[in-house]
Amino acid sequence: MKKPVFIFLLPVFFVLHGFMENFKVIRFADCLPLIALYEAVTSAFVLLFFFLLKSFQKAALMTFALMSFYFFFGALHDFLIVHNIFLHRYGVILPAFFIGCILLFIVLRKKRSFDRACLFLNWLFIIYLVVDGALLVSRTSDRTVSGTTEMTSHICKSCPTPDIYFLLFDEYSNSRTLKSVYGYDNSGLDSFLIHEGFHIQTDSRSNYQMTPFSMASILNMSYLHIRDPENVQAQDVEEVMSPNRKEEVIRYLSSVGYTIVNNSTFDLPGSPSSVDQPFIITRTKLITHRTLIDYMARDIGTTLKRWLVGKDAVLEAWMRQVNEINRNMVTRTLEVSGKTSPGPRFVYMHVYMPHAPHLYDSLLHLRRFKDVDRGDDRDLIHEYLNYLPYTNEKARQIISTIKKNTNGQAVILFMSDHGMRYTPTADGRFPYCFNNQAAIYLPDKDYRSFDDNLTAVNEFRVLFNKLFKTGLPLQKDSTIFLYDKEHIASE
Repeated sequence: MKKPVFIFLLPVFFVLHGFMENFKVIRFADCLPLIALYEAVTSAFVLLFFFLLKSFQKAALMTFALMSFYFFFGALHDFLIVHNIFLHRYGVILPAFFIGCILLFIVLRKKRSFDRACLFLNWLFIIYLVVDGALLVSRTSDRTVSGTTEMTSHICKSCPTPDIYFLLFDEYSNSRTLKSVYGYDNSGLDSFLIHEGFHIQTDSRSNYQMTPFSMASILNMSYLHIRDPENVQAQDVEEVMSPNRKEEVIRYLSSVGYTIVNNSTFDLPGSPSSVDQPFIITRTKLITHRTLIDYMARDIGTTLKRWLVGKDAVLEAWMRQVNEINRNMVTRTLEVSGKTSPGPRFVYMHVYMPHAPHLYDSLLHLRRFKDVDRGDDRDLIHEYLNYLPYTNEKARQIISTIKKNTNGQAVILFMSDHGMRYTPTADGRFPYCFNNQAAIYLPDKDYRSFDDNLTAVNEFRVLFNKLFKTGLPLQKDSTIFLYDKEHIASE
């Protein structure tokens, strides 16, 4: 066991460990190309250093130092930041590592044998892989989303199971706020919704003003445990983005026979996002997002891109991507509504409208990318309001098509995750950011349990009580403002 097999076990361990941590939303088949890529890169470095050091053992150790730094850079970087160690700065840690590599190279050339180091690393990674493999096997039985849920005792076998469409329009303020605060008359959309048989919750509020936290609480029907709402950290965002933190709605619907259709950029239990997008880490990005390249792309990538290709080119690429995501989500939702299904479906659609970038003007024309979102808060409010006609047109199109294709027998929940977040007050808060859109359509038009001032965390509790007689108690209606001092969660 003195041969350095550890160098080829390292990529396998890195990918397998990441897969184990995220196995509910990553397919193992997606990990195989990643393992192959890392093994190829590792082999290339081994060959390079073998040519320089004339020893497979020494080449493996030199490659191990490089690949370990690459794979585990995020953990090291975060540790240095948490403990306020100045080495976390890229201008310090990268040169320091480069110097360390030179010193290691010199040591490897001078010393003849490293048998003990290789033996230790071989057994270390064998043990790591055995432990991770055992843990993975033990968790495999929990991979499906139809397992145990706190609501399994509330399953109603005689209750009807209509299709449920959850239409989420990001950052859409409710009509009362648009009128009283911003002077915008949104009665056209309200009249349409009423005509289509919806009940509008005129004083609805979200519980959080950031998308990841709001969506996690909505889909888990409960408030979140956040260590310090006054200073939200990257770890808080990662935790609430975990499917385990927003799964109760999905798990319950799966347990009563619903197929989950995910037309969003969020991963759901057993239904990962099918969209390749830059805002939220998904699929194998959940494994690679803490590597050196990904951290550099996150922290200094935009600055480098703007320097290399120009600020306008970067912004235009981002805006085109958002526009394409919105189009895809709408198209897929309309296509699903036109197809028959042997069982009930829960269709979650999440579009970035009227959220920035404000891509269309008040005449529904696509704006020039160079003119989008370039002003101060006052200009952004004007652009937001001008984006509403296009947003409303899409909402009418989607709702009308769903009702037509389902003969009015589907439940439709039209909501936003929070309201507009412009013009903060002196204390950094956004006074109207919780005032979100919420309107619901039920085939039987019985809306007695849907209070106008219901907050988002209770929306599915009330809906499930109505549809499936779950008898869930309602959470206290509260709003929690989160301070994002380091701008780690832009959504």
